[in-house]
Amino acid sequence: MKFKRSADEPQKKRSRPASIDAVIDALTSYVKGQLVRPLSGAGRWLLFGIVGGVLVGAGVVFVLLGVLRLLQTELSGISAADSRLSWLPYLIVFVIGVGVLVVTLQRISRTELFSDREQERVSK
Repeated sequence: MKFKRSADEPQKKRSRPASIDAVIDALTSYVKGQLVRPLSGAGRWLLFGIVGGVLVGAGVVFVLLGVLRLLQTELSGISAADSRLSWLPYLIVFVIGVGVLVVTLQRISRTELFSDREQERVSK
């Protein structure tokens, strides 16, 4: 249902006062500065972290497989199919893998999204 204006009612020009425009401008700049820029920084930080983690993880897996193959070749007398110590190269690679995992988890310590230099640039 539409309401029609009567012909004798003057049409009012709808414009906002300058003070409301100033408040809206201040609000949009605040939102951009405090919300959009940090979120875009967080997205970039997460993207590089995920891509880097996948690539480093794949590299570690390939290195561990190479070490396993090297140990199987070099310790062929010990790890022959009829030997009781054929599991030894697998144990050695498992221990190395766990060691790499422990060192990696100990090195994860960055909790902030921005370095000090980026924080100064964003606050300007």
